[in-house]
Amino acid sequence: MEEQGRILIVDDERLNIKVLADLLKPNYKIMVAISGEQALKAVRSENPPDLILLDVMMPEMDGYEVCRKLKADESTREIPVIFVTAMGEESDETRGLDLGAADYITKPISPAIVEARVRTQMERKHHLDQLQEAYHIINAQKDRMQEELNVGRDIQLSMLPQTFPPFPQHDEFQLHAKMQAAREVGGDFYDFFLIDEDHLCVCVGDVSGKGVPAALFMAITKVLIKSRAADDFSTASILTRVNDEICENNESSMFVTIFLGILDIQNGDFVFTNAGHNPSYIKRTDSTLERLEKLHGPVVGAMEGLAYGEMQMSLVKGDMLFAYTDGVTEAMDIDERLFSEERLVQHLLSQDFGTPESLTDATIERVKAFAGEAEQADDITLLALSYQKEVQDVESVTFKISIPNRLSQIDTVNDQIGAFCEDHGVGNDVVMKLSLVFDELLNNVISYGFQDEDEHEIDVGVELLGNRLMVTISDDGVPFNPFLREEPDISLSIEEREIGGLGIHLVRKVMDEYSYKRRVNQNVVTLIKYLD
Repeated sequence: MEEQGRILIVDDERLNIKVLADLLKPNYKIMVAISGEQALKAVRSENPPDLILLDVMMPEMDGYEVCRKLKADESTREIPVIFVTAMGEESDETRGLDLGAADYITKPISPAIVEARVRTQMERKHHLDQLQEAYHIINAQKDRMQEELNVGRDIQLSMLPQTFPPFPQHDEFQLHAKMQAAREVGGDFYDFFLIDEDHLCVCVGDVSGKGVPAALFMAITKVLIKSRAADDFSTASILTRVNDEICENNESSMFVTIFLGILDIQNGDFVFTNAGHNPSYIKRTDSTLERLEKLHGPVVGAMEGLAYGEMQMSLVKGDMLFAYTDGVTEAMDIDERLFSEERLVQHLLSQDFGTPESLTDATIERVKAFAGEAEQADDITLLALSYQKEVQDVESVTFKISIPNRLSQIDTVNDQIGAFCEDHGVGNDVVMKLSLVFDELLNNVISYGFQDEDEHEIDVGVELLGNRLMVTISDDGVPFNPFLREEPDISLSIEEREIGGLGIHLVRKVMDEYSYKRRVNQNVVTLIKYLD
């Protein structure tokens, strides 16, 4: 052994101590005690022994009592004890072993036997110490890994939208979603975001596998979908492009099932694609249930070059979409029975849930009640979307114009859009406000938006739908959000104010809504004016 072990010899006869000490000191460090009290003090010192050779017949406290006290103390119970005694009856040995002794040697001793049994117990203690050290290291690593997994879970959850209602300025729909991972991190996900002021994208996905690899794959998929949806209103096109990108570098051969939908919040048109996912449901306003069972392609990530399909339907006020992952239908109770799609359908038909949040909460509770004490085996994710707009049969009229990036073209935009507004009964006061908007925003784009001397096109569009006039301005200039600039303090005098910002301030004041998005290589500014 690289380091000598420490042996405590306990005997009230000094001759017996000398015999054992002379025999063992060439290989071990020797400690000595001539009473039970001294033995207990030595064991509880800063340098406790690795093994105790303990006599039985001692005054005041015999060896049996010393052994009992050692084994009753958590700090000393693992130290092996070998009784060395003249008491050789079988009952004496049995008593010693019952108290927790590791071995029993009778006097007169045989040096070879003593050395062999001491060596056996010292090796056993050495291995036990190594196991204890390994146990503490493993526990420390486990705690560190658990802490990292908890951080990973927090990061994953931070990637999922958690604020409800998510878009309080929109009363055309209500939305709620939940994800409960079976482990610290999982492969399920949901997402929702406004592509523009009129289109809401919703998504539910389930990655093959569990744990960290599935969570990383989930994050990549979610980012790709959101990126592709920035300039594409076709769910089929989005998933076709996402599938090709995932397959290109999918060395892990993982895949993901996806339900992806885009809602036109103005008229209720809903286009969706199911890529190998569970069928979603529409609970209609008359309480009937519609199963969206058609698959428009296989799982995403399995095969490159696939072209996904899509389907379109209409939602009316009160209709509610419900999408979920198979952690719902495949949840098991202690008898390994599945919750099943049949039970889910019964649940969806059982009551009028009123709001998406009521539906998601009630579904989670229903699944938990069914599973009882059974451990959750898979991630559970739910998304519910209720359409709330009373759609009127109003025809939309649009006008689009593309201009080169020259300041002289601003008058052309004002003239043609002014004519469009006049043709469709839009008042002069609105036309004047639009003229101010175009003067400010187009001037900024043309003057500061391009870093070269080349000619660029700027697209301007106007849509009139009922009493809503929506304007979009798109350009391929440098990324720039004009609405990030702080509003000027108009209570100050001109001399006291910082230069600039007044034009954007006026745009904010004359329009009812405004937003900026950076799509693929494009700045898109959207403005909305509600007509009296």
